[in-house]
Amino acid sequence: MPSLEEFCTIEAELRMNVIGETPGGMRIDFPFEGSATGPHWEGERPVSGVDYVTVRSDGNMALDIHAVIGEKREAVSYRGKGVSIVNPDRSASPKELITFETGNEDLAWLNNEIGVGFGHGEDNKITVRVYLVKP
Repeated sequence: MPSLEEFCTIEAELRMNVIGETPGGMRIDFPFEGSATGPHWEGERPVSGVDYVTVRSDGNMALDIHAVIGEKREAVSYRGKGVSIVNPDRSASPKELITFETGNEDLAWLNNEIGVGFGHGEDNKITVRVYLVKP
């Protein structure tokens, strides 16, 4: 049975850029910036990226996330796909499937890993806990 190993916690502030109604639904880009903490490095690392959201006909959101944890040679790029459920109180509960890409020698093992993220967002802030899926 697979298990989950803690990778990091991301806390970020979101901005909103409404693209408009598209054939797939209402498109909204959410650029974000914040920090990541985790057991694989000391302290905080900056995080920045964009979540390209399409609001589906059921009111929930299809997610397409492109982001980077860290800077320069310590950077880890990640891509996430998923869904965010809109709760009755207007907060959101994102669930993501994540892949990583890095040239950092200390974190190169991430290039072969799959992650999952579970989060909570409200008031232009989001927290996502990222786990690595282990066999």
